[in-house]
Amino acid sequence: MPEITVIMPIYRTRPAHLKAAIESILSQQEADFAFHILNDSPEDKSLFRLVKTYRDPRIVYLENPKTLGIAKSYNRLLESANTPYIAMMNHDDIALPTRLKRQFAYLHTHPETVLIGTAYKKFGEINRFKTVTPPLSDAKIRAMMLFKSPIHHPTIMFRRQTAIANHIRYNENYISLNDRQFYYDMGKHGTLANLAEPLYKYRFHPEMTSKTHKQQISAEQKSFHAMWFKDNYIRLSPMQQIAFDDYAATGRCRIKDPQTLKTVQQVLEILSAENQKRHFAPEPEFSNLCGKYLVKRCLNAAVYGKIASPEILTATPLPIRPNFLLNLANYALSWRN
Repeated sequence: MPEITVIMPIYRTRPAHLKAAIESILSQQEADFAFHILNDSPEDKSLFRLVKTYRDPRIVYLENPKTLGIAKSYNRLLESANTPYIAMMNHDDIALPTRLKRQFAYLHTHPETVLIGTAYKKFGEINRFKTVTPPLSDAKIRAMMLFKSPIHHPTIMFRRQTAIANHIRYNENYISLNDRQFYYDMGKHGTLANLAEPLYKYRFHPEMTSKTHKQQISAEQKSFHAMWFKDNYIRLSPMQQIAFDDYAATGRCRIKDPQTLKTVQQVLEILSAENQKRHFAPEPEFSNLCGKYLVKRCLNAAVYGKIASPEILTATPLPIRPNFLLNLANYALSWRN
């Protein structure tokens, strides 16, 4: 019996993208795996025909009776697997040849680790060509969990038994944040990791969920924040909660008034102080991250609101690292005034 099951939901996938994804898995150096492909657009018989052109016995084709959505499809695939390890795969991406081999070797030699991702390369129709290296250590991954996803979902491999034994499934109320919820739940039962080597190519195109469902994803992020704060007994005022959701935790913001920046500062300082008392996230990683986000938002306020921040940066107890662009912006604002 194989050690790994690769699971891949497909939904109205472009044929060329699907072929590239399938062939990247079939050409893996680690050959001992099953490959479960679940069609969540069963009315599209062309996808069925395309998958069936591959005569590889490792492929198991599954089909939902109707479109169920991404999280329910993940859960069905999780239930369909019966191997010790499960690897995720997107229907329009490319896994590099050593991906499964490298992740399997890591999990095999690190029994304390329950889930691992990898660095990845961006490519595709939207001109994004760069390598993204996520946080590598368990401490840095856990520190980042509140602010943004610390692991790139289609790159993960995880221990099936950890998920099954602890009733961990994908949150079916989410279309995007189900991955971060999954890491959060898995992380309660072992360590999390990323490999620094880019073992995956992530395709950018206009039909990506992150491009077509921005409002819903924003609502899911706020829901995740609320759950995280509740789990860790963090109480924020309504104004502070809005400041965190809409400004502190998202780079897609424009801070145009000093009070908003001041509230962002207060929230980040509260989070750091509470964590240093109760240690719900690793230190100093969590406080360092709070300091980093304060610097980023000060730069945002300088650009969009012409707000200088030397007083904030001097007075805050958060650890602040020098930032050339922010220093330059503050100097320009002081000269302008």
